[in-house]
Amino acid sequence: MLITLLTDMPTGTSGMVRSRSGEWPAVWAGRNPGVAGVQYDVEIELGDEFSEIHVYDSNAPKEGIYLKNGQLIVCGTVTTVFDDGIVALDLKPGNLLLEASNPLPTLSVGQVVCASLSEISVFPTDI
Repeated sequence: MLITLLTDMPTGTSGMVRSRSGEWPAVWAGRNPGVAGVQYDVEIELGDEFSEIHVYDSNAPKEGIYLKNGQLIVCGTVTTVFDDGIVALDLKPGNLLLEASNPLPTLSVGQVVCASLSEISVFPTDI
């Protein structure tokens, strides 16, 4: 996923980033500090806690990562449901593996899943 840092981000610190879906806070997990205004190709990792998970068959919210009413949201289309309970989501653009500590509801390919969460970490791929 391509993001642009809106703030300088030393390793392990939180700052604001922008992606195609909007602006949102993230923790920088790069070996070197991230520089404001620079675009990075990153992998994303969600924090362990989901406060809510919603499944939509129709009238789904927009896909991607963004803030809604001050809450960090990630929404994507289910592309694969693995036997071990992990789900692959297409964030349009970008992909994410969603793994919950609690059982997820039964999901099908094509559904849109949205999760409210407390933290996202970004790992530059150095591509």
